[in-house]
Amino acid sequence: EEDAENPNREGGNRIQWASPTEFLLTCIGYSVGLGNVWRFPYLCYKNGGGAFLIPYVIMIICIGMPLLFMEYSFGQYFGVGSLSIFKKVCPMFQGIGIGYVTLNGLVCVYYNVIIAISLYYLFGSFTKTLPWGHCGNSWNTEFCKDVFEKPMALAGNQSGRLNAPPQRSFTFLSADFTTVATTVGLNATANVTHYSPSDEFFRHALLAMGDEHNVSNLGAVRWHLCLCLLLAWILVIIFVSRGIQSTGKVVAYFTATFPYVMLTVLVVRGVTLPGASQGILYFVTPKWEMLKSPDVWFAAATQLFYSTNLAWGGMITMSSYSKFTHNCYRDAIMINIVSFFTSLYAGFAVFSIIGFMANESGVPVDKVIDSGPGLAFVVYPRALSLMPLSQLWSALFFFMLFLLGIGSQMVLIETVVTGFVDEFPKLGLNRCIRFFTMVAVVVIFFLCGIPMTTQGGMWVLQLMDHYSAGFCVLVIAIVECMVINWIYGQCNDRMAANVKEMLGHHPKRWWLICWKYISPCIIMFILIFSFVRYSPAKYGDDFYPAWADVIGWFMSLASNVPILVVAVYKYVVADG
Repeated sequence: EEDAENPNREGGNRIQWASPTEFLLTCIGYSVGLGNVWRFPYLCYKNGGGAFLIPYVIMIICIGMPLLFMEYSFGQYFGVGSLSIFKKVCPMFQGIGIGYVTLNGLVCVYYNVIIAISLYYLFGSFTKTLPWGHCGNSWNTEFCKDVFEKPMALAGNQSGRLNAPPQRSFTFLSADFTTVATTVGLNATANVTHYSPSDEFFRHALLAMGDEHNVSNLGAVRWHLCLCLLLAWILVIIFVSRGIQSTGKVVAYFTATFPYVMLTVLVVRGVTLPGASQGILYFVTPKWEMLKSPDVWFAAATQLFYSTNLAWGGMITMSSYSKFTHNCYRDAIMINIVSFFTSLYAGFAVFSIIGFMANESGVPVDKVIDSGPGLAFVVYPRALSLMPLSQLWSALFFFMLFLLGIGSQMVLIETVVTGFVDEFPKLGLNRCIRFFTMVAVVVIFFLCGIPMTTQGGMWVLQLMDHYSAGFCVLVIAIVECMVINWIYGQCNDRMAANVKEMLGHHPKRWWLICWKYISPCIIMFILIFSFVRYSPAKYGDDFYPAWADVIGWFMSLASNVPILVVAVYKYVVADG
């Protein structure tokens, strides 16, 4: 009845969240993802330690909180998904909704591959001895070196090991390798690169990636990884089978809460290890002079977009299922705060373990730390294998990664499916039709993800990660602010009136100034800076071929071009 009184909303036919708590926890599960564990700690350490928190908090106040409040208010007021909402607000910019769906679809494809790798490592944790903890496996080469054991002889090949030595090293995947001088042949000396057991597990056991495998030669499909990807998609279907009615329950009572339990266990265990304080000090010690660098501020702003998923359409979609009078202002503040402190909390868990590993190997912390998959699937597994009850800690860590990933993935796929259902209402007439629509979308995404399960699949994954959710998100954010506040909002008066209609009071002047001036100007600066500092994608130390970069740019433009194309089309066919 409440929604039926507002002519702008879809009315009683649209399902709603069972409770405000489910909405809040679902958005937390969406915001808090893998980036909080493997991206924020590394960026904080690299960009001034504790000093990095200053620009990051400023970005939260100037961009994170205002824009999240704006997106929540926007979606809640109109009660439709991100694909159709601009048809109501400003039909000329309906392409923004298409951009949302395209962006989420591209990220869905490669994000679930990362979840599949987490599942593979989770299954590998249930063994008598962790397979990435030693060099005695059949897939190890003579170049495998465990820095925590006696150095292995390089003369001859060890029994059961691979003979083909890798020709180059990828720092993206290899964080704890050592280069030593060894005698080769007749008194000839050469530098030989050694690989840790966890690195070789990733390369050879998981991917069977050789020197010849790259984006031009993907090699064969690794069927164990492909099956894990299939399992990951099946779990996604199960979790979102009933829309937000199932997504809310799964996220609110499991995937958004249980990772904090396991993160707490890892923090408590990590800080009690020898050398943990060394790692934590590397993490939090401020380097104030780095605040002068624009790179630090750029890193803080880009990390904020990763942490809060602004301009992805997911927050608009989730809030469209809220009740008309729901207090979205409170949620916008809370989610930014929770995401920030979760990133800090994860930093203590990561760097305490990294400090322990550095202490055990006798090397500085900066020689151990890495970012991205290199941290999650090479460095951290090796550190966990050194701990007592290593199988338990490893299983907990990778189960946590799985839950963090699946919590975000469910909202990504829900954004895509909701967009189609809102645009084509017949698809959502009954639960069965909606379910088969979702299955069709998932099947397409699964097939698109298979190339990333090949021997050279990491090249494809890295390319998609570099381009599909980069500067294009900033473009969408700027256009979104312009349309909501300057075109529809009529210099903010209309949007402010909508907020008062829902919450009973106008938003504070600070929020209006941020929506109209501060936030878009900062985002514009970040966008220009990203173009000035642009460099082609590379995998480790190797740059991609030109044709791969072209494909990457097509992926970036895929979510931006519809904005221009639809605007031109609407202008041409409009009357008058």
